[in-house]
Amino acid sequence: MHNGRNVRPNLWIAVLLVGLALPAAAQQTGSITGTIVDARDGTPLEKVSVRVQDTKLAVLTTSDGRFRLDDVPAGRRELFVSSVDFILVRRVIDVIAGATLDMTIPIAAGTGTYSETVTVSGAADESPAAAQQVLRSNELQQLRGVITNDPMRAIHVLPGVATGDDLRSEFSVRGLPVRNMNFTFEGVATPLLVHTVQGVQDGGSIAMVNGDVLNEIALSAGSYAQRYGNHTGAELNFLMREGSRDRVRGQFRPSVTDTSIVLEGPMGSAKRGSWLISARKSYLGAVIRRIDPENTFAFGFHDAQVKIVRDVTPAHQVQLAFTIGRSRLDQDPAFVEIDEVKDGVNDVAVAVITWRYLVTPKFILTQRISAAGNASRNVNRDGVELHHGRRSDLMYRADWAYSKSPQLTFEGGGDVRRAKESRFDQGFLLSPEFTLRENFNASAFAASSYALARIAKGRATFAPGVRVDHSTLSGHTSASPWIETRWPLGASLVARAGGGIYRQEPEFVEVKGLRGSHLDAMRSYHIDIGIEGPLGRSMTWQLSGYNREDRAYPWLPDADFRVENGRLVLPSFTTRYENALDGHSRGVELALKRRSPNGLSGWVAYNLAFTEYHDRSSGEAFDADYDQRHTLNMYGVYRLSDRTSFSARFRAGSNFPVPGYYEARTAPGGFELYYLSSTRNDLRVPVYSRLDIRANRTFSWGATRLTIFAEGLNLYARTNVRASSPGINGITHQVFGLFDSMFPFIPSAGLSFEF
Repeated sequence: MHNGRNVRPNLWIAVLLVGLALPAAAQQTGSITGTIVDARDGTPLEKVSVRVQDTKLAVLTTSDGRFRLDDVPAGRRELFVSSVDFILVRRVIDVIAGATLDMTIPIAAGTGTYSETVTVSGAADESPAAAQQVLRSNELQQLRGVITNDPMRAIHVLPGVATGDDLRSEFSVRGLPVRNMNFTFEGVATPLLVHTVQGVQDGGSIAMVNGDVLNEIALSAGSYAQRYGNHTGAELNFLMREGSRDRVRGQFRPSVTDTSIVLEGPMGSAKRGSWLISARKSYLGAVIRRIDPENTFAFGFHDAQVKIVRDVTPAHQVQLAFTIGRSRLDQDPAFVEIDEVKDGVNDVAVAVITWRYLVTPKFILTQRISAAGNASRNVNRDGVELHHGRRSDLMYRADWAYSKSPQLTFEGGGDVRRAKESRFDQGFLLSPEFTLRENFNASAFAASSYALARIAKGRATFAPGVRVDHSTLSGHTSASPWIETRWPLGASLVARAGGGIYRQEPEFVEVKGLRGSHLDAMRSYHIDIGIEGPLGRSMTWQLSGYNREDRAYPWLPDADFRVENGRLVLPSFTTRYENALDGHSRGVELALKRRSPNGLSGWVAYNLAFTEYHDRSSGEAFDADYDQRHTLNMYGVYRLSDRTSFSARFRAGSNFPVPGYYEARTAPGGFELYYLSSTRNDLRVPVYSRLDIRANRTFSWGATRLTIFAEGLNLYARTNVRASSPGINGITHQVFGLFDSMFPFIPSAGLSFEF
């Protein structure tokens, strides 16, 4: 009886204790709300996953970029923000019981590092340049391709770019080849960084920079500011990104044809700097041989990039960036002629040391020292050296910028460069005996300076400038002025225009080689004008026209086989280079663009162009070797969810002339045969077109993420061809092997593991 009487009071005490504990337990959780935005421009991002580590709490952002997580356990928590085609962000937060934490988290597209700030960058939109295109990190990832892993091939789809060779990275802009383009790496003009084998005309090439370490690529087709100068064609700028200052991160990317790894992290506990290391190795040759055991061609490469950034003081920053790579060609000696390359090696290295000094909040001084080197060697099946070459460049460069006011900015700078090059070539000419083709060893100094002003008045911008160059190779001193303008036409339309004189010194082989001569600098006069405006809520259109007048371009007379009055004319091996080519390039470009981190993004671009030259010596007039009349480039990417995205790219062009004197004749069976002719560049490579598609799918576990890529090249299996070095029948003048076929339909896959 006594125990029974105590049961009821004890029960009430237990109920009371539980009732008191429940509110206390409820107070041990908090809430997290916030907005996920694009780190570039602050656009709210939808379909982004936000999850709390070590819990089942996860949510997707809405169309306004907002998210809310309730019942989050109090204390220190890890928040992970992830979406396909964007970097994986890890954020450490303190959840307070009973409170709501609100935050804004910027995430960057493509590959990059986490930052607490939003960097609004207008890039091409705010530049006064009339014809500038920018490829961002996420676009580089989509467009470079799984097979080649080549950021240079991403440029092939840009508006205004023409190409028709699946095997080469190089491309043409407004009828000019790569030799006329200004290429910069980390703010220094350098040779084009590609893996290739020197002296192999029908070979291939791949960019020597891993796309995972690039922040963006900017291409200016014409009428741009001549900070680097010395070229008459387009300007292409490669900029490496900094490593992560948040934490040590890595990315491992194996594919069917190569493997790459990127490691990066903060420097020191204070995180006053960062480091980034990338390494890549190709096994394309082994894959080709496994697929086609009869293939005798094996091309491979490996490269590495490093970037180190250190904030010495709030006003001083030091950077070191370098890239180094080797490419190699190895062919089966049983299938190689005695005058052909059996083994070929090409080594390239570029290093840039940068010191930035913020003298005052309005004045910044940047100084750079750079060194670049290239060494190549080819041997035949018997070990006889067919080619060896070396090139070295050492340069000091200084740039300054002074912002007097938001409406008035001044820039200037200059550089001093020493270049040295040697080359030896031998091979068969018109007889089966080795003959010396080239042999020189030369050096030269070059100095330049530039100054420009940027004047803003309301929404209008004017940017005049001038550049002065001197070269000991030609002995010339020249001035090259230019101007860029941007002004509004009403509330929504914007007009851009630019013009200037652009000059380029001849190459060593054209002056110091066996067939060299004293040459003047080639020059081009650019005029660009364009207008753009909105089309609906999120699209823009651009219509532009240009005219470029080329003068005194180097030309080697009588260098090709041809027919005159029914008689075969052999190429001359004694003529010398002349400033013989004058010509022009004129065209109209139309582009429709939608660039948005949400939904569909991409562009459609059409170009109509005419590039023609006149040879002063012979009186010949002909289409330029890289004249492509019609070009259509299209690209689109759609982020279906936080895990899946799809992209497609399409290129079509009327194609380039076959360089030389060729014509097509219809045979009795209705098919075409090819013969030598008396007219240059009359025969064209057949129309080129190619459709590629790609799908990306991500899977996340804590601080790691796996992305799987699936890609199909040349989806409708079109037979595209490129011009090759043909054989010639000296009696009938018929040529054989004028075209080589390129990529068939190729499915491929790869993956990226981030940790």
